[in-house]
Amino acid sequence: MPQLILLVDDDPLIRSLGKELLEHLGYEVEAAGDGREALESYRRLGKVDLVILDYYLPDRDGLQVLQDLLALDPGVRVLVASGFFPSREADLSMEMGAAGLICKPYRLAELEDRIREVLEGTSFS
Repeated sequence: MPQLILLVDDDPLIRSLGKELLEHLGYEVEAAGDGREALESYRRLGKVDLVILDYYLPDRDGLQVLQDLLALDPGVRVLVASGFFPSREADLSMEMGAAGLICKPYRLAELEDRIREVLEGTSFS
């Protein structure tokens, strides 16, 4: 059974392309367009192997969604995504419990590597 990834991004094009890339890599993908939808999807799905979470969302920032996901499931694995990571936001994401960071636009090889590192529990180099 393929691993399930919840992809959270407010940009429909990023969601569509990201879903396509992830499915190409063999993952089952559920997509959400904002923080509220992400939390509803996470509750509904039950077992999610990884959340790829956009840092900037229209209804709340990614750090708030990360905090809410961790409150729902302290074991959740979250890869925070952004087109731009000021060092403060990157540090805060990791301090709050993100499993890793990834820059957009997604590149297939980097996306695959980051997901594997998080799912297998290996550290970033």
